[in-house]
Amino acid sequence: MSFKTLATGSLLTLLTATPAMAQEYTMILAHGLSDTSHPLYQTFEKIADDIESNSDGRIDVQHQPGGALGGDRELMESLLLGDIQFVPVSTSGAVQFIPEFAVFEIPYIFPTQSEPLQTILNDSEFTDRMKTILTDRGLKFGGFYNGGFRQLTTSNTPVRTLEDISDNDLRIRVPENPYSVAIWEALGAAPTPISFPELYGALQQGVVDGQENPYGHILSQRFYEVQNYLTTTSHIFLANVNLLNKQWFDSLPDDLQQVVDDALAEAETFQWDLQDEMLSQQRAELEESMEFIDLDTDALDAFREATAPIEDQVREDIGDDIVDSLMTSIENTTN
Repeated sequence: MSFKTLATGSLLTLLTATPAMAQEYTMILAHGLSDTSHPLYQTFEKIADDIESNSDGRIDVQHQPGGALGGDRELMESLLLGDIQFVPVSTSGAVQFIPEFAVFEIPYIFPTQSEPLQTILNDSEFTDRMKTILTDRGLKFGGFYNGGFRQLTTSNTPVRTLEDISDNDLRIRVPENPYSVAIWEALGAAPTPISFPELYGALQQGVVDGQENPYGHILSQRFYEVQNYLTTTSHIFLANVNLLNKQWFDSLPDDLQQVVDDALAEAETFQWDLQDEMLSQQRAELEESMEFIDLDTDALDAFREATAPIEDQVREDIGDDIVDSLMTSIENTTN
């Protein structure tokens, strides 16, 4: 057993060793964000504070940010085992555990306006289907959050057309999932899977030429220090999902289950509103350090056309049912 595994296990043991007189239940809330100004981080803090306060301290929330208990893989494993009770995670980081999250890897299917997007994700046929899937895996669904749309950044090559990617053999960092690799291969890049904590160093050292993340992540990780150009591709919506260990949640008495549900419902409104408020501010901050390239209609159509086959790959991997449920919800909400 590695020292890292021992250290992580010891920390989990300490966190779950609950003094009998202090509280009745312990909730470890763990995630990878470290920037306290990020809308998601602020929301997680609000959830922790609200649950502790509204339960009169009967639920002791141990907030563990910044990957203190591991990356997405380790957090999901601990969540499913019940060692961690609450993991808010990006769907791309959890797709290896919940294959149906691959629907979020289909490019250019979501509306960019937040109101219909929130309805599609949290109040639709698709929402109900996803709740059932998660329940069957031993997880409680706590709502989807708006992490923003992925945008392409590059160091030395401005990308104004699809050809700018292939002609310059751009090496683009992607998350460690096969759909991200397929997307950037279709766009003519050399996709390079690199873990998120290692990305800044890879950009700084020239291991890769670019990466793709929403404005908030580019700011919080200071990628603008090692990237000169941002192309507004908006190709993938980065959904964050709240996942709770269902066995732990079901062990709570009814009044404390209500406290958790109320905190999650209030936090959903808070996060989506805050993300909307900060979007233009985030862009303005990035424009101070980076050159923005807004793709014209023809260029954007070329990106859409090149990545269209990804939907077929997703359907082949996870079946038509969940994909059709999402597409129907999008159509019903936007028409």
